[in-house]
Amino acid sequence: MARVKISEYRAKKILLGDAYKGVALHTGSKSSLPKGGKWVAKVDQGIKKRFKQGLVAVGVSPVQAAKRMAEWKKKGFSQFLLEPLVPHEAGEEQYFSLERVREGIRILHAGEGGIDIEAHPEKVKTYIVANETDVEEVSKATKIPSDFLRRLIDSFNKNFFAFLEINPLVVQGEKVFLLDAACLVDSAGEFFTDAWSEQDIVKTKVAHEAEARVEELQRTTPASLKLSVVNKDGSLFFLLSGGGGSIVIADEAQLEGAGKKIGNYGEYSGGPSREETYLYAKEIIALMLISSAKKKALVIAGGVANFTDVQKTFAGIIDALSEFAPKLRAQKIKVFVRRGGPNEKAGLELMRGFLEREGLLGSVQGSDAVITSAVEGAIKYVGV
Repeated sequence: MARVKISEYRAKKILLGDAYKGVALHTGSKSSLPKGGKWVAKVDQGIKKRFKQGLVAVGVSPVQAAKRMAEWKKKGFSQFLLEPLVPHEAGEEQYFSLERVREGIRILHAGEGGIDIEAHPEKVKTYIVANETDVEEVSKATKIPSDFLRRLIDSFNKNFFAFLEINPLVVQGEKVFLLDAACLVDSAGEFFTDAWSEQDIVKTKVAHEAEARVEELQRTTPASLKLSVVNKDGSLFFLLSGGGGSIVIADEAQLEGAGKKIGNYGEYSGGPSREETYLYAKEIIALMLISSAKKKALVIAGGVANFTDVQKTFAGIIDALSEFAPKLRAQKIKVFVRRGGPNEKAGLELMRGFLEREGLLGSVQGSDAVITSAVEGAIKYVGV
């Protein structure tokens, strides 16, 4: 299966348990900052060479950390980590990594660590751990406490880690500190461990603020809410339901030569509540309104749902549309609908009545129409 990155916070929490005092912070998070002390603040989204990119702040107060995180948020980052500062000398920093290979676990170690280790590959030594005896040999060669190595390797194996890089690692007697860590896990492990989940998998790209807000909303619901901003100045914006149907509809736009006009992609499914659907729809409508395209359309479409209530979710979408109705009319935006599923008839009637009253009606169709009917109407309206 694929190797995927999990957050530094989750990796360290798994490896160190309650001994780890880091604080995970997300855009929209209600987690409170510590009261005092010196801390290390950093972006926790799988970004390489964070220090050189100015995405790490060392020895800062909580107030200073909050200021730096606010700056990173403006750059599109949404996930951060705050850790207590570990006083140490530069000469104490080491490089250490583990990777699962055919022979066992391959360990790379250098007595000197830090951000410039890549410039000195000759200092890195390689070891293979295939049994308990190998652990003792690695401990003697690296001067890393054997108890720490055993616990680390045991956790590495139990939690489906595929790769772990610690740079720098600081050893002070029997105490070992993981100052910076990057971790890859086997994606199949999600089905066999409770230590990490899909929510701990990080995206390396900088998220659009709307994407970040939807990700945060996703964390609070068992429903599925996904959003990717494709073209901020697009003409076609999608409120799609169901993964399979969403792909068909987006593909149709591409086949019709309107691929470059697509503003966003994503889907809502899994029975979101009226409030959750409202919050999700609100993000997409706001994106559509700030697009510089001269003619725009909103496509509300999907397959025939098994249990997502059409009437309930449409009520949430109408709540969002109502909030922006004057601006939508001013921009001559039209709404094209094709949907089926539980309470389909009542939901479609509700949506049609609203769109007619507000002067936003493009078309409203149910499961008797082909799945691509709404996007075809929207493409005709905005023009290819």
